[in-house]
This record gives sequence, structure tokens and C-alpha cells, in this order.
Amino acid sequence: MKNTHHFFATILFIITSCSHGVNNIPDATSAFSFRGNTAATIKIGTQDTCSAVNKSTNADSILWDFGDGRTSKDQTVILSYPKSGTYTLKLIAKGFDGEKTESSKKIIVLDRILKKIVIDRVQWDTAVVSQGWPTIDVADIYFQIQLFTNTTMNPKGIYPKCPVLFTSSIIKNISFNHIPPVYQPIEIPVSEKFIIDKNLLSETFNLAKINNLYLFSVMAKDASGKNYCLINNVWYDIKLKIQGNVASNTFSVETNNQTSFRLICDYE
Repeated sequence: MKNTHHFFATILFIITSCSHGVNNIPDATSAFSFRGNTAATIKIGTQDTCSAVNKSTNADSILWDFGDGRTSKDQTVILSYPKSGTYTLKLIAKGFDGEKTESSKKIIVLDRILKKIVIDRVQWDTAVVSQGWPTIDVADIYFQIQLFTNTTMNPKGIYPKCPVLFTSSIIKNISFNHIPPVYQPIEIPVSEKFIIDKNLLSETFNLAKINNLYLFSVMAKDASGKNYCLINNVWYDIKLKIQGNVASNTFSVETNNQTSFRLICDYE
């Protein structure tokens, strides 16, 4: 009788132990961070990249939902959004028991809005006709943005077949030798909404290959209405300095040359 009781107790113990093992599968948890940042919300500019790292535990599989129709099963994903807006990034973790859990964070994607153009210095030589500069000491100045799609140049520095995207207001009567500290930088406010597309920016320009990039030009106009190009990022093969910081809400594009300019933007 004792042996029989001991046998059934042993069987009961084994069954209980096995049952306890099945029901005691740890629950999966879903968690992730941005570049090591655990904040619930981050801000980035359009076309910027940001890494999100899986921090889930006890997960058999994971699925990222970017909030714009894209998904991924990678452990670490590189986020980039072409359009501004607020997106919800979700990480869905599936446990070994088939149960799912998810976590989410907000991603605020902002455009770069052109607010002001600053022309720090203006200089041309009235005697150097080959450069296509004005032959007068004073001219009206304006800034122009084109999309570089064609290499046809006529006259010097002017690309008539490239679509004009933006033309600033005209600043009257600027000297051919408008240089600090005698002269203050020329500030041209931008009243219309113009979005700077990061994909159309390049520090250097290669005329051998048309890449649909921005063509930035400081233009001059004389009393007869004739237009001249004082500088652009194609003609001089200059290097643009591109800087952006979402946290401080600053973005700029600038060059330092005989005639130099800065594009000042806000993230919105």
C-alpha cells in the first residue's frame, strides 16, 4: 500500500512539474531606444536618418511598424521619412507562447523652411568682362534658386534652361565692393513658404553629371534690366557648408567666396 501511494505521488509530482514548466514561459516584453535615447518622442528633419534598436526580452520574433506603411523584422532599423508629419513607430514582440506585446514612440518629422537669405559680401571687378560681371560700380542684387537639369550656360554663369524655383526680392543700389566692415551684410527676408529639400543639396557639384541638385546664384541687374551672375555653386565649383541641428531649430547652407551667402532655415 505504501509503495502504491509512493508511486502515485511520484507520478503526480512529474505531471505537476511538467505542467508548471509549460505555463511558466516568461512573457515577452517590447522595448526600443533611439540612438540610445529612451525618450518617448524625438524630432528629426525630413530625409534625416535615425537608428532604432530593439531592446525587447524573451521574444521569439519582432516586427517594426514605421507608421507610414513600412515594416521590418531587423533587430536595428534606420529610420528616414521623406515627408513631414507625426509618425508612430511601433515594435511588436511575439513571445515563445505566441502572445504578442507592443511598445511605441512618436517621431515628429520637420521640414526645413527658408526664412532668410544673408549675403555677407558682394564683390565684382568691372574690368573682368570674361567673368560675365557687371561693368558698372552699382547694381541691384537678388538671390535665385534653380533646379539644375541642363548644362546650357548663356551668358556666363546663367543657366536659362534650368527651372527657377525661387527668386528673392531685389535689393537696390549695391556697391561692387560691398565688403564688411564698411558695409553690413545684406539680409533678404523670405515671406513665401519655401521648403529646402535635403536630397537636392550637395557640398560639391559635378558638372559632368546632372543630379537634379539646387543651383544657388547671387544675381545682379543693371539699370537696363540686364542680368548677371556674381556667383553660384556650379560656375565656381565652390563647396557648400551644410549644417543642421533640430534640437536648436537651426539649419543653414552657406559659402564663403568673393561673393558669399547664407541660407537660414527653421525646422517646422
